[in-house]
Amino acid sequence: MIRADALPPGLRPGGRFELWQPGPVRYVVADVDGTLIGPLALATPAVAEAIGRVEAAGIRFGYATGRMRDGVRDLHEQLGATGPHILHNGAEVRFAGRTIASWSLDPGDVGVLLDLAAANEDLFVEIYGTSGFHVSSWDERGRGHWDLIGAEPLGLITGPDQIGGGPVPKATFVAFTDEARDWLLAELGRLDVEVGTATSPRLPGISFTNVNRPGATKGAALLAASEHLGVTPGAVAAIGDAANDASMFAVAGTAIAMAQAEPEIRDAAHLVTRSVDENGVASALDALGTARATA
Repeated sequence: MIRADALPPGLRPGGRFELWQPGPVRYVVADVDGTLIGPLALATPAVAEAIGRVEAAGIRFGYATGRMRDGVRDLHEQLGATGPHILHNGAEVRFAGRTIASWSLDPGDVGVLLDLAAANEDLFVEIYGTSGFHVSSWDERGRGHWDLIGAEPLGLITGPDQIGGGPVPKATFVAFTDEARDWLLAELGRLDVEVGTATSPRLPGISFTNVNRPGATKGAALLAASEHLGVTPGAVAAIGDAANDASMFAVAGTAIAMAQAEPEIRDAAHLVTRSVDENGVASALDALGTARATA
């Protein structure tokens, strides 16, 4: 057991510190918004360079995000990380340019979600394919989100019959008030779906609630990715800041929360690193890389 006062600079105990069983890490997965990136569109040079160092040390690095492939294109090119990468809040795992695991909502789920969106004027829902999405309402209040992910809606969708035959990895509700978000979460709590809520430092006051089929979470995707690599979950580190990262924290051998995360997220982590504005991912990765070098 490592003592709290023996942790590397930039790390402190999280709520599950006493349960942590440190060992060599072979694969790191980090959330994107609020973790890898803050108010800027891309990772800072300090974070990008730290990712390069851990990969040079033999540790694979991947991102885990609610975004679709197109929504992380620029970040993917910036980092050049090997992956596997987790997309659509856990509904798709990509490695070496191909999908190695995926989950899809069925048309009945989509119909219910569209009905929910129609019932509250302070939110709308985005229905995603593997690339691109349709919206229940062309609400200009969502333009900041479309700018964030670098894509505009393909069009309006009013019913599941418009999906066609392709998979629907996830739906994302964009809520513009706390009341709309809370109403939505109560309604989704009555459904058999996976729900994960997150925010972005670039869009204060807006919340994003991802909806996936049962069993499709970032944690399940992390397990699929680590199995593909032949890496045990105990040799995986997960870094995140929001409720939709908790499923990764539950299965990773080392769970690291960002300093600005809500208390319940820090309580679910073994360790807490610096905030996104202080390049917390870089601090965490350098600590993990040092541990690998001395293992």
